[in-house]
Amino acid sequence: MSDSPEEKMLSLYPIDYPFETLVSRINANPPKLKLDPEFQRKYKWDKDGWVRSSRFIESCLMRIPLPSCYFAEDEGSKHLVIDGLQRLTTVNRFFNDEFALEGLTIFKELEGKKFSEIGSFQTELETTTIRCIVLRKDNPKSLIREIFSRLNQGAVALTDQEIRHAIYSGSLDSLLSELAQVPDIARFGLAESTEAKSGLEPEEQVLRYFAFSDDKALDGFESNLKSFLDNYMEEKSALTDEEVDEHRNRFNTALSLCNEVFGDDVFVNPTAGRKRKGLVHYDLVMTTVGELDRELAIAKKDEIKQAYANLCDSDNFQRTLSGGLHNKGAIVRRRSEWNQLLQGVIDGV
Repeated sequence: MSDSPEEKMLSLYPIDYPFETLVSRINANPPKLKLDPEFQRKYKWDKDGWVRSSRFIESCLMRIPLPSCYFAEDEGSKHLVIDGLQRLTTVNRFFNDEFALEGLTIFKELEGKKFSEIGSFQTELETTTIRCIVLRKDNPKSLIREIFSRLNQGAVALTDQEIRHAIYSGSLDSLLSELAQVPDIARFGLAESTEAKSGLEPEEQVLRYFAFSDDKALDGFESNLKSFLDNYMEEKSALTDEEVDEHRNRFNTALSLCNEVFGDDVFVNPTAGRKRKGLVHYDLVMTTVGELDRELAIAKKDEIKQAYANLCDSDNFQRTLSGGLHNKGAIVRRRSEWNQLLQGVIDGV
């Protein structure tokens, strides 16, 4: 059944906030307006010095109309910035004396000055207003996700996991952040000289394990992997302390057992000339080999490794890779073929 028109329309309200109020809300303890730390790394206006930031401040002094900002209201009626991060971060940093103005073309007399040094222009900036569109907390989470995606289509677009992190803060999100620090995950598939990933990919990798582990029949995988992970994150966002412990132990046990069984070939195609860790292999073995009885897995590890090599070398497996890594049909076929081979090892066939 399709959603009603009302479920496709945003519940929102506009409000004009002066900069002074916005800065106060950002710096409140706890913050009333959240510039998420994970998104702060997306701040790009200081990449080549502070000229771009300074020009924005100068535009404000010139009273050039500013584009609207978009906020999402959480359950506690606090606001999370969806769109407007660059502008609000710039204002906040300038008000906190974190940079001096440079490259000005109109207000040249302010060149080299910080906020505390601009005299009467402080009041001008403090009273500058910007239209803020607040998305009410009664909006469906799926609609908020859609707005996040549509408003972040530029060069610094948020990843799917960054959007989940913003919308579904809670005990599961905290656990994902914790387990993402495990070296095997934090640097999954990266060379020693490669910089660490920056779009919460490790957190999404942990999430993939839990989602696939808890729904081995993929009953909740209706359209695509993104929605599958979105829905799992929404459903499980508020795990109890006991559930957090269970999830943590399950993940760590699976990761440890996969390493014990496969050794240097963990999460790779052992038949490939260039062995590189991949999520296809991670998804397959973490939820199967990783959840076997440990004594059984260790006793049969050579047979398991050979069976996995046979899987990777098979034409059927290779065809599933060409059909799209995130395609449900391809995932089901890979899992089915591997489960059959693994069960044969366990049964001694």
